[in-house]
Amino acid sequence: RHTPLAQSNLGMFYGNGTGVVQDEAEAVRLYRLAAEGGHAEAQNAVGLCYSKGIGVVESAADAARWFGKAANQGNTEAQYNLGVCYELGNGVARDNATAIRWCR
Repeated sequence: RHTPLAQSNLGMFYGNGTGVVQDEAEAVRLYRLAAEGGHAEAQNAVGLCYSKGIGVVESAADAARWFGKAANQGNTEAQYNLGVCYELGNGVARDNATAIRWCR
């Protein structure tokens, strides 16, 4: 049985092509499995994939949703990413006060 940490690490290998043939769709699939298991770094990674259209159709709303899941667990990179979403109005309503709160 795979743990969220192992799934996230394997996703990173597929995303980077480290030791395997690079496969962005497989990377996202693995990241999502880990993210659904509560792994904050993987939740942020899924958000990044959605924000850039890597292995999935680009979706600012989905990116913000995944950043939010990780941010609420204390992942500082996701907190920054979510803050930027609020600053720019990407996938969420533009809200400078909320942007500042997440970026602190």
